[in-house]
Amino acid sequence: MSTLLWIALPLLFIVGLFVSALKDTKRVERSVKRNRDKMQLKDWDQEERKNKEREDNWGVPPAPRGSYHPDKESDKESKDK
Repeated sequence: MSTLLWIALPLLFIVGLFVSALKDTKRVERSVKRNRDKMQLKDWDQEERKNKEREDNWGVPPAPRGSYHPDKESDKESKDK
């Protein structure tokens, strides 16, 4: 009898979680269908373009090619000492 309780009660709990999750998703779907006209839906292609522009614009102009050479600068410092 006790082994049945150890097996059945957790299974009932898990099944209850799944059933409540299904009920919640159906409730959310109904509310979305009802309030769709009030929502401000975004065009995701435009959002991605805006985000890409923000990522590319760091606010600092890029250095010209070949202008930064960390090895040469460290050699100058070591020769000066």
